[in-house]
Amino acid sequence: MAFVGTFANGVKTTINCTIHGKNDSGLFLYQLKDGNVESLGFKRPDENGNCNFNVQAKEAIYFFKKAGGKGHVFKITLYVKPGEQKQLDFYYDKDRIDFDSCVVTKPNIETKRLQSWLNASNEYIHAVSNKPAIGRSKYAEFEKFAASFLKSNQTDNAYFNTWLNDKIAIDLKYLRAGNFFGLGRLNSIYDEEAGAQAFYKPLLDKNIINDPRIIRSEHGMQLLDFVFGFWKYNEVKNSEKVVANTFSPENGAKISNNTIKAAFLLYKMPGIKEFETFVKHVQPYKNVFVTTAQKMAYEQYYNTLGPFAKGSPGYNFELKDVNDQIYTLASFKGKIVVIDVWAMWCAPCLREKPVMDKIADEFKDKDIVFIGMSVDGHVQKNNWKSFVKKHGFKHVELLTQFDESLFKFYKITTIPRFLIFDKEGKIITVDAPYPSNPGFKKMIELALAGK
Repeated sequence: MAFVGTFANGVKTTINCTIHGKNDSGLFLYQLKDGNVESLGFKRPDENGNCNFNVQAKEAIYFFKKAGGKGHVFKITLYVKPGEQKQLDFYYDKDRIDFDSCVVTKPNIETKRLQSWLNASNEYIHAVSNKPAIGRSKYAEFEKFAASFLKSNQTDNAYFNTWLNDKIAIDLKYLRAGNFFGLGRLNSIYDEEAGAQAFYKPLLDKNIINDPRIIRSEHGMQLLDFVFGFWKYNEVKNSEKVVANTFSPENGAKISNNTIKAAFLLYKMPGIKEFETFVKHVQPYKNVFVTTAQKMAYEQYYNTLGPFAKGSPGYNFELKDVNDQIYTLASFKGKIVVIDVWAMWCAPCLREKPVMDKIADEFKDKDIVFIGMSVDGHVQKNNWKSFVKKHGFKHVELLTQFDESLFKFYKITTIPRFLIFDKEGKIITVDAPYPSNPGFKKMIELALAGK
Protein backbone atom coordinates (compact mmCIF):
# COMPACT_ATOMS: atom_id res chain seq x y z
CA MET A 1 0.00 0.00 0.00
CA ALA A 2 1.72 3.25 -1.06
CA PHE A 3 0.80 6.84 -0.30
CA VAL A 4 2.64 8.92 -2.88
CA GLY A 5 3.12 12.68 -3.07
CA THR A 6 5.25 15.23 -4.93
CA PHE A 7 6.67 18.48 -3.56
CA ALA A 8 6.72 21.76 -5.44
CA ASN A 9 10.42 21.25 -6.15
CA GLY A 10 9.72 17.90 -7.79
CA VAL A 11 11.07 15.75 -4.96
CA LYS A 12 8.82 12.75 -4.45
CA THR A 13 7.96 11.11 -1.15
CA THR A 14 6.40 7.69 -0.79
CA ILE A 15 4.82 5.89 2.13
CA ASN A 16 4.65 2.19 1.37
CA CYS A 17 2.33 0.03 3.45
CA THR A 18 1.88 -3.72 3.39
CA ILE A 19 -0.82 -5.61 5.26
CA HIS A 20 0.24 -9.16 6.08
CA GLY A 21 -2.17 -12.01 6.73
CA LYS A 22 -5.32 -10.87 4.94
CA ASN A 23 -6.34 -8.40 2.28
CA ASP A 24 -9.98 -7.87 3.26
CA SER A 25 -9.40 -4.70 5.23
CA GLY A 26 -7.59 -1.46 4.60
CA LEU A 27 -6.22 1.72 6.12
CA PHE A 28 -7.25 5.34 6.34
CA LEU A 29 -4.56 7.97 5.95
CA TYR A 30 -4.97 11.36 7.64
CA GLN A 31 -2.90 14.52 7.69
CA LEU A 32 -2.70 16.99 10.54
CA LYS A 33 -4.13 20.23 9.22
CA ASP A 34 -5.31 23.40 10.94
CA GLY A 35 -5.95 21.90 14.35
CA ASN A 36 -7.77 18.88 13.03
CA VAL A 37 -7.14 15.92 10.74
CA GLU A 38 -7.91 15.81 7.03
CA SER A 39 -8.76 12.46 5.51
CA LEU A 40 -6.60 11.66 2.51
CA GLY A 41 -8.68 8.63 1.62
CA PHE A 42 -9.09 4.94 2.16
CA LYS A 43 -7.97 2.04 0.01
CA ARG A 44 -8.13 -1.71 0.29
CA PRO A 45 -4.93 -3.60 -0.50
CA ASP A 46 -4.50 -5.71 -3.60
CA GLU A 47 -3.89 -9.47 -3.51
CA ASN A 48 -0.34 -8.80 -2.35
CA GLY A 49 -1.43 -6.56 0.50
CA ASN A 50 -0.51 -3.32 -1.30
CA CYS A 51 -2.35 -0.35 -2.81
CA ASN A 52 -1.59 3.23 -3.81
CA PHE A 53 -2.70 6.68 -2.69
CA ASN A 54 -1.77 9.95 -4.34
CA VAL A 55 -1.56 12.77 -1.81
CA GLN A 56 -0.26 16.31 -1.61
CA ALA A 57 2.88 15.54 0.31
CA LYS A 58 4.97 17.99 2.30
CA GLU A 59 6.89 18.09 5.57
CA ALA A 60 3.95 17.16 7.73
CA ILE A 61 2.45 14.82 10.29
CA TYR A 62 0.35 11.86 9.17
CA PHE A 63 -1.81 9.35 11.02
CA PHE A 64 -3.15 5.90 10.24
CA LYS A 65 -6.45 4.39 11.26
CA LYS A 66 -7.98 1.06 10.37
CA ALA A 67 -11.24 0.81 8.45
CA GLY A 68 -14.13 0.97 10.90
CA GLY A 69 -12.09 2.61 13.64
CA LYS A 70 -14.06 5.01 15.83
CA GLY A 71 -13.40 8.73 15.92
CA HIS A 72 -9.88 10.13 15.89
CA VAL A 73 -8.33 7.06 17.49
CA PHE A 74 -4.88 6.92 15.95
CA LYS A 75 -2.24 4.36 16.83
CA ILE A 76 0.41 5.14 14.22
CA THR A 77 1.90 8.49 13.27
CA LEU A 78 4.64 9.57 10.85
CA TYR A 79 6.65 12.70 10.27
CA VAL A 80 7.39 12.86 6.57
CA LYS A 81 10.05 15.03 4.93
CA PRO A 82 10.71 15.63 1.22
CA GLY A 83 12.35 12.77 -0.60
CA GLU A 84 11.95 10.19 2.16
CA GLN A 85 10.86 6.65 1.40
CA LYS A 86 8.73 5.01 4.10
CA GLN A 87 7.85 1.37 4.62
CA LEU A 88 5.22 0.23 7.11
CA ASP A 89 4.20 -3.37 7.72
CA PHE A 90 0.88 -4.20 9.41
CA TYR A 91 -0.01 -7.66 10.71
CA TYR A 92 -3.27 -9.38 11.55
CA ASP A 93 -4.13 -10.58 15.02
CA LYS A 94 -6.98 -13.05 14.52
CA ASP A 95 -9.55 -11.08 12.51
CA ARG A 96 -8.24 -7.55 12.83
CA ILE A 97 -5.22 -5.47 11.98
CA ASP A 98 -3.01 -5.23 15.04
CA PHE A 99 -1.68 -1.68 15.07
CA ASP A 100 0.53 -2.43 18.03
CA SER A 101 2.49 -4.81 15.82
CA CYS A 102 3.06 -2.23 13.07
CA VAL A 103 6.71 -1.94 12.08
CA VAL A 104 8.06 1.27 10.55
CA THR A 105 11.30 0.58 8.71
CA LYS A 106 14.05 3.04 9.61
CA PRO A 107 11.79 5.76 11.06
CA ASN A 108 13.30 9.23 11.21
CA ILE A 109 13.99 10.72 14.62
CA GLU A 110 10.95 13.00 14.34
CA THR A 111 8.64 10.03 13.81
CA LYS A 112 10.14 8.27 16.83
CA ARG A 113 9.48 11.31 19.02
CA LEU A 114 5.92 11.74 17.76
CA GLN A 115 5.11 8.05 18.14
CA SER A 116 6.41 8.04 21.70
CA TRP A 117 4.21 11.02 22.56
CA LEU A 118 1.19 9.47 20.84
CA ASN A 119 1.68 6.22 22.78
CA ALA A 120 1.95 8.07 26.09
CA SER A 121 -1.08 10.30 25.49
CA ASN A 122 -3.19 7.37 24.27
CA GLU A 123 -2.26 5.46 27.43
CA TYR A 124 -3.24 8.43 29.58
CA ILE A 125 -6.57 8.94 27.76
CA HIS A 126 -7.41 5.26 28.10
CA ALA A 127 -6.73 5.39 31.84
CA VAL A 128 -8.83 8.48 32.61
CA SER A 129 -11.68 8.43 30.06
CA ASN A 130 -15.01 9.04 31.83
CA LYS A 131 -13.19 9.26 35.17
CA PRO A 132 -12.81 13.00 35.90
CA ALA A 133 -11.53 12.61 39.46
CA ILE A 134 -8.85 10.16 38.36
CA GLY A 135 -8.00 12.44 35.48
CA ARG A 136 -7.35 15.37 37.80
CA SER A 137 -5.01 13.37 39.99
CA LYS A 138 -3.14 11.82 37.08
CA TYR A 139 -2.94 15.02 35.06
CA ALA A 140 -0.29 16.58 37.28
CA GLU A 141 1.88 13.51 36.79
CA PHE A 142 1.33 13.57 33.05
CA GLU A 143 2.12 17.28 32.88
CA LYS A 144 5.47 16.60 34.57
CA PHE A 145 6.08 13.74 32.17
CA ALA A 146 5.40 16.08 29.23
CA ALA A 147 7.95 18.61 30.49
CA SER A 148 10.56 15.90 30.92
CA PHE A 149 9.67 14.43 27.54
CA LEU A 150 10.28 17.72 25.77
CA LYS A 151 13.67 18.22 27.45
CA SER A 152 14.93 14.79 26.47
CA ASN A 153 13.44 14.55 23.00
CA GLN A 154 14.84 17.52 21.10
CA THR A 155 16.23 16.88 17.61
CA ASP A 156 18.51 18.67 15.14
CA ASN A 157 15.35 19.81 13.30
CA ALA A 158 14.56 23.23 14.81
CA TYR A 159 11.29 23.48 12.90
CA PHE A 160 10.12 20.15 14.28
CA ASN A 161 11.23 21.00 17.82
CA THR A 162 9.07 24.14 17.79
CA TRP A 163 6.16 22.21 16.32
CA LEU A 164 6.45 19.46 18.94
CA ASN A 165 6.57 21.99 21.78
CA ASP A 166 3.49 23.75 20.42
CA LYS A 167 1.59 20.53 19.81
CA ILE A 168 2.24 19.15 23.29
CA ALA A 169 1.22 22.45 24.89
CA ILE A 170 -2.15 22.24 23.11
CA ASP A 171 -2.52 18.52 23.78
CA LEU A 172 -2.18 19.24 27.50
CA LYS A 173 -4.85 21.95 27.34
CA TYR A 174 -7.07 19.51 25.46
CA LEU A 175 -6.60 16.81 28.09
CA ARG A 176 -7.41 19.26 30.89
CA ALA A 177 -10.56 20.54 29.17
CA GLY A 178 -11.56 17.10 27.97
CA ASN A 179 -11.41 15.75 31.49
CA PHE A 180 -14.46 17.86 32.37
CA PHE A 181 -16.44 15.88 29.82
CA GLY A 182 -14.92 12.49 30.52
CA LEU A 183 -12.96 12.67 27.23
CA GLY A 184 -16.02 11.01 25.76
CA ARG A 185 -19.51 12.15 24.84
CA LEU A 186 -19.72 15.84 25.50
CA ASN A 187 -22.72 15.56 27.82
CA SER A 188 -21.70 12.38 29.63
CA ILE A 189 -20.05 13.53 32.86
CA TYR A 190 -19.78 16.91 34.56
CA ASP A 191 -17.33 17.43 37.36
CA GLU A 192 -18.50 20.05 39.87
CA GLU A 193 -16.69 19.03 43.03
CA ALA A 194 -15.26 21.94 45.00
CA GLY A 195 -11.78 20.50 44.70
CA ALA A 196 -12.01 20.64 40.91
CA GLN A 197 -12.28 24.43 40.67
CA ALA A 198 -8.54 25.05 40.83
CA PHE A 199 -7.88 22.33 38.26
CA TYR A 200 -10.26 23.84 35.71
CA LYS A 201 -9.49 27.50 36.42
CA PRO A 202 -6.93 27.82 33.54
CA LEU A 203 -9.76 27.03 31.12
CA LEU A 204 -11.48 30.30 32.04
CA ASP A 205 -8.68 32.25 30.36
CA LYS A 206 -10.38 34.01 27.44
CA ASN A 207 -7.11 34.03 25.49
CA ILE A 208 -7.06 30.25 25.25
CA ILE A 209 -9.20 30.22 22.09
CA ASN A 210 -6.77 32.53 20.27
CA ASP A 211 -3.61 30.58 21.03
CA PRO A 212 -1.90 30.26 17.59
CA ARG A 213 -0.49 26.88 18.63
CA ILE A 214 -4.00 25.41 18.36
CA ILE A 215 -3.55 24.62 14.68
CA ARG A 216 -0.47 22.48 15.43
CA SER A 217 -2.33 19.70 17.24
CA GLU A 218 -4.85 17.27 15.84
CA HIS A 219 -6.85 18.03 19.01
CA GLY A 220 -6.95 21.79 18.40
CA MET A 221 -10.55 22.03 17.21
CA GLN A 222 -11.68 19.51 19.83
CA LEU A 223 -10.02 21.73 22.43
CA LEU A 224 -12.13 24.66 21.23
CA ASP A 225 -15.29 22.56 21.50
CA PHE A 226 -14.45 21.55 25.05
CA VAL A 227 -13.52 25.08 26.12
CA PHE A 228 -16.70 26.58 24.67
CA GLY A 229 -18.66 23.81 26.35
CA PHE A 230 -16.96 24.50 29.69
CA TRP A 231 -17.68 28.22 29.42
CA LYS A 232 -21.33 27.62 28.56
CA TYR A 233 -21.82 25.15 31.38
CA ASN A 234 -20.36 27.60 33.89
CA GLU A 235 -22.80 30.17 32.55
CA VAL A 236 -26.05 28.18 32.39
CA LYS A 237 -25.47 24.94 34.37
CA ASN A 238 -27.61 23.14 31.80
CA SER A 239 -26.21 20.15 29.89
CA GLU A 240 -28.62 20.38 26.93
CA LYS A 241 -27.69 24.00 26.30
CA VAL A 242 -24.03 23.10 26.62
CA VAL A 243 -24.27 20.49 23.88
CA ALA A 244 -26.31 22.72 21.57
CA ASN A 245 -23.94 25.64 22.00
CA THR A 246 -20.69 23.71 21.87
CA PHE A 247 -21.35 22.24 18.47
CA SER A 248 -22.62 25.52 17.04
CA PRO A 249 -20.61 27.63 14.58
CA GLU A 250 -21.79 30.72 16.49
CA ASN A 251 -18.71 30.30 18.70
CA GLY A 252 -16.58 31.44 15.79
CA ALA A 253 -17.57 35.01 16.62
CA LYS A 254 -15.68 34.73 19.92
CA ILE A 255 -12.36 33.97 18.16
CA SER A 256 -10.31 37.03 17.21
CA ASN A 257 -7.36 35.20 15.63
CA ASN A 258 -8.39 34.99 11.97
CA THR A 259 -6.31 31.88 11.24
CA ILE A 260 -8.00 30.00 14.07
CA LYS A 261 -11.40 31.47 13.21
CA ALA A 262 -11.11 30.21 9.62
CA ALA A 263 -10.01 26.76 10.78
CA PHE A 264 -12.85 26.59 13.32
CA LEU A 265 -15.56 27.64 10.85
CA LEU A 266 -14.29 25.14 8.26
CA TYR A 267 -14.39 22.50 11.00
CA LYS A 268 -18.03 23.41 11.73
CA MET A 269 -19.28 23.79 8.15
CA PRO A 270 -20.06 20.08 7.56
CA GLY A 271 -22.46 20.19 10.51
CA ILE A 272 -24.44 23.19 9.23
CA LYS A 273 -27.77 22.02 7.82
CA GLU A 274 -29.57 25.31 7.21
CA PHE A 275 -28.69 28.14 4.85
CA GLU A 276 -29.80 30.68 7.48
CA THR A 277 -27.30 29.28 9.98
CA PHE A 278 -24.53 29.62 7.41
CA VAL A 279 -25.52 33.20 6.59
CA LYS A 280 -25.71 34.15 10.27
CA HIS A 281 -22.61 32.49 11.65
CA VAL A 282 -20.22 32.01 8.72
CA GLN A 283 -20.93 34.56 5.99
CA PRO A 284 -20.03 37.59 8.15
CA TYR A 285 -16.47 36.24 8.35
CA LYS A 286 -16.00 35.44 4.69
CA ASN A 287 -12.84 37.57 4.67
CA VAL A 288 -10.98 35.16 7.00
CA PHE A 289 -10.88 32.52 4.26
CA VAL A 290 -7.72 33.57 2.45
CA THR A 291 -6.27 30.48 0.78
CA THR A 292 -7.62 29.05 -2.46
CA ALA A 293 -8.72 25.87 -0.70
CA GLN A 294 -10.52 27.83 2.02
CA LYS A 295 -12.33 30.02 -0.48
CA MET A 296 -13.39 27.00 -2.49
CA ALA A 297 -14.72 25.28 0.64
CA TYR A 298 -16.69 28.39 1.59
CA GLU A 299 -18.27 28.69 -1.85
CA GLN A 300 -19.06 24.98 -1.97
CA TYR A 301 -20.99 25.05 1.30
CA TYR A 302 -22.71 28.32 0.40
CA ASN A 303 -23.92 26.90 -2.91
CA THR A 304 -24.86 23.54 -1.36
CA LEU A 305 -26.97 25.08 1.37
CA GLY A 306 -28.67 27.62 -0.92
CA PRO A 307 -31.53 25.27 -1.91
CA PHE A 308 -32.20 24.70 1.81
CA ALA A 309 -32.98 28.37 2.48
CA LYS A 310 -36.22 29.27 4.22
CA GLY A 311 -38.89 30.00 1.60
CA SER A 312 -37.29 27.81 -1.08
CA PRO A 313 -39.55 25.18 -2.69
CA GLY A 314 -39.38 21.91 -0.79
CA TYR A 315 -38.19 18.75 -2.49
CA ASN A 316 -41.31 17.09 -3.96
CA PHE A 317 -40.72 13.50 -2.86
CA GLU A 318 -42.77 10.62 -4.25
CA LEU A 319 -42.89 7.65 -1.88
CA LYS A 320 -45.19 4.81 -0.86
CA ASP A 321 -46.82 4.19 2.50
CA VAL A 322 -47.50 0.84 4.21
CA ASN A 323 -50.47 0.27 1.88
CA ASP A 324 -48.38 1.11 -1.21
CA GLN A 325 -50.28 4.36 -1.69
CA ILE A 326 -48.11 7.07 -3.25
CA TYR A 327 -47.65 10.39 -1.50
CA THR A 328 -45.82 13.53 -2.60
CA LEU A 329 -45.08 16.77 -0.80
CA ALA A 330 -47.45 18.49 -3.22
CA SER A 331 -50.28 16.16 -2.17
CA PHE A 332 -50.30 17.90 1.22
CA LYS A 333 -50.69 21.42 -0.15
CA GLY A 334 -52.74 23.54 2.23
CA LYS A 335 -51.24 21.88 5.31
CA ILE A 336 -48.13 22.42 7.36
CA VAL A 337 -45.98 19.33 6.77
CA VAL A 338 -43.76 17.93 9.52
CA ILE A 339 -41.44 15.10 8.46
CA ASP A 340 -39.65 12.77 10.87
CA VAL A 341 -36.73 10.96 9.21
CA TRP A 342 -36.06 7.77 11.15
CA ALA A 343 -35.06 4.09 10.96
CA MET A 344 -36.01 0.89 12.77
CA TRP A 345 -32.48 0.49 14.16
CA CYS A 346 -32.20 4.08 15.44
CA ALA A 347 -32.83 4.20 19.21
CA PRO A 348 -32.87 8.04 19.43
CA CYS A 349 -35.42 8.08 16.60
CA LEU A 350 -37.74 5.68 18.43
CA ARG A 351 -37.44 7.70 21.63
CA GLU A 352 -38.73 10.80 19.82
CA LYS A 353 -41.69 9.00 18.19
CA PRO A 354 -44.06 9.06 21.21
CA VAL A 355 -43.09 12.66 21.96
CA MET A 356 -44.06 13.72 18.45
CA ASP A 357 -47.30 11.72 18.70
CA LYS A 358 -48.22 13.66 21.82
CA ILE A 359 -47.52 16.98 20.09
CA ALA A 360 -49.46 15.85 17.02
CA ASP A 361 -52.50 15.14 19.23
CA GLU A 362 -52.38 18.73 20.45
CA PHE A 363 -52.67 19.97 16.86
CA LYS A 364 -55.08 17.34 15.51
CA ASP A 365 -57.71 19.95 14.56
CA LYS A 366 -55.24 22.18 12.74
CA ASP A 367 -54.08 22.25 9.11
CA ILE A 368 -51.01 20.15 9.75
CA VAL A 369 -49.83 16.65 8.88
CA PHE A 370 -47.12 14.61 10.58
CA ILE A 371 -45.19 12.17 8.39
CA GLY A 372 -42.71 9.47 9.30
CA MET A 373 -40.10 8.76 6.64
CA SER A 374 -38.08 5.59 7.25
CA VAL A 375 -34.67 5.24 5.60
CA ASP A 376 -34.45 1.51 6.24
CA GLY A 377 -34.42 0.86 2.48
CA HIS A 378 -36.72 -0.96 0.09
CA VAL A 379 -35.18 -4.36 0.81
CA GLN A 380 -36.61 -3.99 4.31
CA LYS A 381 -40.10 -3.14 3.08
CA ASN A 382 -41.87 -6.12 4.62
CA ASN A 383 -40.00 -5.81 7.92
CA TRP A 384 -40.74 -2.09 7.95
CA LYS A 385 -44.46 -2.64 7.37
CA SER A 386 -44.57 -5.15 10.22
CA PHE A 387 -42.59 -2.80 12.46
CA VAL A 388 -44.96 0.10 11.80
CA LYS A 389 -47.99 -2.09 12.47
CA LYS A 390 -46.49 -3.62 15.61
CA HIS A 391 -45.70 -0.23 17.14
CA GLY A 392 -49.04 1.26 16.15
CA PHE A 393 -47.64 4.33 14.40
CA LYS A 394 -50.74 6.34 13.55
CA HIS A 395 -49.45 8.93 11.11
CA VAL A 396 -48.52 8.62 7.44
CA GLU A 397 -45.44 6.42 7.24
CA LEU A 398 -43.32 6.39 4.08
CA LEU A 399 -40.31 4.29 3.07
CA THR A 400 -37.13 5.46 1.37
CA GLN A 401 -33.40 4.85 1.71
CA PHE A 402 -30.22 6.80 2.28
CA ASP A 403 -29.27 7.27 -1.39
CA GLU A 404 -32.52 8.61 -2.80
CA SER A 405 -35.34 11.11 -2.50
CA LEU A 406 -35.49 13.68 0.29
CA PHE A 407 -32.69 12.01 2.25
CA LYS A 408 -30.26 12.44 -0.64
CA PHE A 409 -31.48 15.89 -1.71
CA TYR A 410 -30.99 17.44 1.72
CA LYS A 411 -27.73 15.56 2.28
CA ILE A 412 -28.94 14.06 5.55
CA THR A 413 -26.13 12.23 7.33
CA THR A 414 -27.57 11.66 10.80
CA ILE A 415 -30.97 10.73 12.14
CA PRO A 416 -33.42 11.47 13.58
CA ARG A 417 -33.93 14.56 11.47
CA PHE A 418 -37.02 16.74 11.42
CA LEU A 419 -38.12 18.99 8.55
CA ILE A 420 -41.03 21.44 8.40
CA PHE A 421 -42.68 22.87 5.26
CA ASP A 422 -45.37 25.55 5.01
CA LYS A 423 -48.81 25.19 3.39
CA GLU A 424 -47.33 26.01 -0.03
CA GLY A 425 -44.67 23.32 0.28
CA LYS A 426 -41.90 25.83 0.94
CA ILE A 427 -39.12 25.26 3.46
CA ILE A 428 -39.56 26.51 7.00
CA THR A 429 -36.60 24.45 8.24
CA VAL A 430 -34.79 21.31 7.14
CA ASP A 431 -33.18 20.87 10.56
CA ALA A 432 -35.81 21.42 13.24
CA PRO A 433 -35.15 20.72 16.93
CA TYR A 434 -36.13 17.30 18.27
CA PRO A 435 -39.76 17.04 19.48
CA SER A 436 -38.41 16.67 23.01
CA ASN A 437 -36.98 20.19 22.65
CA PRO A 438 -39.54 22.93 23.49
CA GLY A 439 -38.37 24.76 20.39
CA PHE A 440 -40.00 22.12 18.18
CA LYS A 441 -43.55 22.85 19.37
CA LYS A 442 -42.90 26.59 19.28
CA MET A 443 -41.77 26.32 15.66
CA ILE A 444 -44.99 24.52 14.73
CA GLU A 445 -47.08 27.18 16.46
CA LEU A 446 -45.30 29.90 14.51
CA ALA A 447 -45.75 27.97 11.26
CA LEU A 448 -49.48 27.62 11.82
CA ALA A 449 -49.65 31.34 12.56
CA GLY A 450 -47.90 32.03 9.26
CA LYS A 451 -44.86 33.59 10.94
